Amino acid sequence: MRYLVTLKPLEPFFFGGDRTFGALGDENSNYLVHSRPFPQQTALLGMIRKEILIQSGLLTKKRRGEWIDEDKKGEAKELVGETKFTFNQAQDFGVLKDISSIFLLKDGERFIKKVNTDNHPYKDGVLENYNPKEDIYDNFVSVEGSGTLKFNDIFMAVEQIGIKKGGGDNAFFKKTSYLLKDKFSFAFYIESDFELNSSYVTLGAETSTFKMQITPTDEKLEYVDKNGYLILLSDAYIDIPMKKHCIFAITSEITFRYLENEFKGQNRTFKKSNNIFLYEKGSVFIEPTQELIDNLNNQNLQKIGLNIYTIGEK
Repeated sequence: MRYLVTLKPLEPFFFGGDRTFGALGDENSNYLVHSRPFPQQTALLGMIRKEILIQSGLLTKKRRGEWIDEDKKGEAKELVGETKFTFNQAQDFGVLKDISSIFLLKDGERFIKKVNTDNHPYKDGVLENYNPKEDIYDNFVSVEGSGTLKFNDIFMAVEQIGIKKGGGDNAFFKKTSYLLKDKFSFAFYIESDFELNSSYVTLGAETSTFKMQITPTDEKLEYVDKNGYLILLSDAYIDIPMKKHCIFAITSEITFRYLENEFKGQNRTFKKSNNIFLYEKGSVFIEPTQELIDNLNNQNLQKIGLNIYTIGEK
């Protein structure tokens, strides 16, 4: 069964990246941190798998933690699979067959992030009418065709300034979280053999609460670029040199990390993966080679909503 999942934040959210506060004195710690506007696809995967376990009655939740009883672990494995997401290995997530890339939804209208090549098409090696002072990446396009919006039309910054205890001169910090304006929600599609119900879930670095609405649907996230460009509908991992595989590209990169299982004897711990660089959703590639398209077609990543793209018709 296919479902539309919408997430309406009920409080400010903070989706972390590689820049976090860290421990006091840590060389990688920062005193200025910004939430990313979108959650990672792996976070959505974990949230949905957890919710399936909760709604199936397999996840025990009490004050001292969450766990699956020993006699129910086999059933849980059948339901959501056994392991966490691994970047380079095909995996089975049980009843959860796939997740689409995340997008924005307002009153039934879907918006995707996309470089503003509609107003600045590529011609003879340059973008027409391009003004370097304009941020053409700050552009959200209506899939239904009603127009475009800017970041500040959708997201509202919520700033917090404070002092860490015991930090001395390095204790000051400033954190920027976000809320969605008006009637906007995050949204994505899932294919699942489990009949999910609407609920309340937590997501993000501070486990912010979201109202999750589940609606059966036959829709898919489809977009046709009028210039015939390849558009990333999700963040994407590409491991071949870009200069050799398209004539022009407008891209941005983000870092991506996920938790890995590490076994030592009978003990299992989780550690963060090394940084992986992804091309950000909304990136545009003009006249991509077939090798670039083949490189994007990574079924393991596409299964969780990464490496999703569209090629328009000119």
